[in-house]
Amino acid sequence: MKNTFLDKLLNRIDRVGQGDLQAYLQRLNNEKGFFETIFNTLQEGIVVVDSQGKILYLNHAVTTLLGIEPAKALGTPMAQYLKELDWPKILAERRVVSRDLEVFYPQQRYLGFYLVPLEDKETSLMGYALIFHDLTARRAQARETLESERLNAVTLLAAGVAHELGNPLNSLNIHLQLLERDLRQHGRNGETDTELLESVRIARGEVARLDTIINQFLGAVRPTHAPRTMVSINTVVRESLAFLQPEIQDRDIIVQEELGEGLPLIPANPDQLKQAFYNLIKNAVQALSHGGILRVSTSRSDTHLQVSFEDNGAGISVEDMAHITEPYFTRKKGGTGLGLFIVQRILHEHGGHLELLSEPGRGATARILLPLAERRIHLLGPGTEPAPAPEPSPKGNETPAP
Repeated sequence: MKNTFLDKLLNRIDRVGQGDLQAYLQRLNNEKGFFETIFNTLQEGIVVVDSQGKILYLNHAVTTLLGIEPAKALGTPMAQYLKELDWPKILAERRVVSRDLEVFYPQQRYLGFYLVPLEDKETSLMGYALIFHDLTARRAQARETLESERLNAVTLLAAGVAHELGNPLNSLNIHLQLLERDLRQHGRNGETDTELLESVRIARGEVARLDTIINQFLGAVRPTHAPRTMVSINTVVRESLAFLQPEIQDRDIIVQEELGEGLPLIPANPDQLKQAFYNLIKNAVQALSHGGILRVSTSRSDTHLQVSFEDNGAGISVEDMAHITEPYFTRKKGGTGLGLFIVQRILHEHGGHLELLSEPGRGATARILLPLAERRIHLLGPGTEPAPAPEPSPKGNETPAP
């Protein structure tokens, strides 16, 4: 376009005096500063490269999104910072390119990448404009929507499974009661079979245990407003371990308890927390070979209670770690892939979250963080040190969170 201020100046440059030229250059510099200010206020990252892909200009947002330092970047190839793209092909085709990127520096983000060739009226290539949009929040929202849809599907599945299993379990329990009654009647005639009665009692106990698991599973996936009370996290951990003690003993697993003393009570639904702990303990136990070690510990910070389940099993591979909390994802034979999904749902309802740590070949740690009833806030002045943590109260004297 020939109607810009710069074009007009160039057309009459030979007729402009030195004083006027200085004024025109000052005006151009002011306009340049004005447009740079506008570009630097944009949240989108903007990079301009020449026809060879070398950086001519970038705004402040690029530093935030890609960690590129302007002072060092000017004149360097853009391919140095986005090595995954086929830059020779992009530069040769001279066409618009649009795609999504995942970057890990300076922090993990999802970016929308848009490249446009810059051409003058004679269609000679002057360079390219690159625009980056931060899609991280949008993708997180889409992921939450997807998880909500998956949860609805799991809820329907759970209701169907509970219905199909509930009726046979009730029938089995009734027949075991009848069998027990008949055995006791025979016993009154002097033909008591103590071992058979004990087997019936154990079978009824296991039926009741299965019924409890089904009900807790339903309570975990259904949208409910379970009542909460002030509970001791150590008590919930001990009861969870006791419930799974037969499976732990069968595998000859060594359980090491390191439960913190004087931990405060927290508002929670104990049955839902037990369901979460069951799943994590079972995962750890199933990952261990006979004679393995499961370390269970509890502690606190100013804001959270922490519960850790650490095993010395095979650990979790890097590939599986990215999908391990997704519904139906499992490497176990006969597994449902719903355990960790249920754990996350329960913790979300309690305002907590789950952290998974693993070193393949050396074990894995599942760490639960649950918020205290009231969180402490420290306002630290320059050079001040955090106040020391209060001394723990005597063992067993667990009190409500301050």
